[in-house]
Parts: sequence; structure tokens; C-alpha cells
Amino acid sequence: MRRFFDPSRVILEPQAIAGALTGKQPNELALPERVIVTFNDADLRRLTGGRGASVADAWRPFRMIHLLSGTSTAAIRSSFGGPNIAALMEELSAFGVREFVLWGYCGGMGPDRAVGDVCLAKSALREEGISWHYLPDDDDMVSSRWADDWVPVAAEAGFPVVDIWTTDAIYRETLSKIDACVGRGISAVEMEVASFYAVARAKGLKAIAFLIVSDLFSNNGTWTSGFHTKAFREGTRKLARFMNEKAVV
Repeated sequence: MRRFFDPSRVILEPQAIAGALTGKQPNELALPERVIVTFNDADLRRLTGGRGASVADAWRPFRMIHLLSGTSTAAIRSSFGGPNIAALMEELSAFGVREFVLWGYCGGMGPDRAVGDVCLAKSALREEGISWHYLPDDDDMVSSRWADDWVPVAAEAGFPVVDIWTTDAIYRETLSKIDACVGRGISAVEMEVASFYAVARAKGLKAIAFLIVSDLFSNNGTWTSGFHTKAFREGTRKLARFMNEKAVV
């Protein structure tokens, strides 16, 4: 993997972008300590519904940040992919967020994964671009430094702890790469977690990712969608309950 890390001073700061696009002062953009990041509106509603959530007006229309009433937690929808996650983390952490909880999706690989599984991603294989800009080391895996706090909570909920493969190239998930990942004990693939954990490590933030298995790659080289199955819907319900009970503070 070609390295892109550069320790010299950055020129474009997230504070400047947020200020320029909102027209607000830093104190007006202050945020709570924790945010839960989702990827679709339905999951966002599962967090905000019934809580009297309000949108942080100062951030409109740049970011639609939902403040969960009576808590120190916000919720936001991100677009897919490492670059979107990285930009979001940079901007929100510049105004007070220190803890990021990700509600994501993944494709299961190997015999241990099934549609509807909810997994805690402890480490990620870095086959994307963002992490190589943020970390100076050559290790091809990046892990969550917050995972130890969440492993017993996940175990109580019945969520396995897994290593995953993060790739930017959704249509280059080849049989050879899948076999190699499974051989290393990696049992899921997605597009954000390596970037998510790399930004957190570089900036001294806490980050943890929970992923629902939405589809499967079999060892005979076929792909099966699980998006509209009962198992997937049940996994979504499990993670929604978990997020509302354990991740909202």
C-alpha cells in the first residue's frame, strides 16, 4: 500500500469550513460529547423517534444533526464511504464530540457469519485510502482503542467481536481477496471502519462500530442479498434496541 501520511501542518481546517458554510460562530456550533452515526433515514428515526429530538439549527443546512432530548448524545446520517465518515468526524470533533458510535452494515464472509448478525468490529483491514493519510505506521490493520469497554456489553447482547475488511472498491471484492481475508480470520467486509478507526486514533477520539450483516459471500464465489429478509429485519431491531439502551447517554 502506498503511504500518504504527511506530518506537516494542514491548511484547510474543519472549523473554517463549518464556519464558512453555516455563517455561525464556534460557540453557536457547540455539540454534545457523543454522536451516533447511521447511514439511512429509517435507522436515524429509530434513534430519534419518541425522544423529542431537535435539529441543531446552527448547523443547517450544512449538517442535519439531531440532538436527543434529555441526553448528551446526538445522531446524524452520513453518506457511505470512508471519506464521508472522515470529514464528518473532523467537523463534529472540532465542536465538542469526543465519542463516535457507528451503526453500519457489512457483507458476511466465511462459515461463522449469517444475515442478521450484529457484530462489534474490533479491527479493520486497511484497503481504503483515508487511513493512510491519518496514520504514519505500515500496519495493514487498525483497531478501536475503545473496544475493550464495549466487548462485555456486546457479549451480553449476543454480538460477536470480529475483524473486518474495509475497501473503497465495492465492485472489486474478488474471490481471491475474500478467501485471503477468511484465511486471516476476517469475517465481514464494508466501506468505512478502517477510516473511522484511523481518524479516531489520529485525533485522540473514541470510536466503536456495530455492523449488521446484510448480505453474504459464500466460499463457492457467489453473493446473496439479505436486505429484505426476516433475519435482517430482526438484526436491525436488535441493534436499534441496543443503541437506544446502551449507546445513548
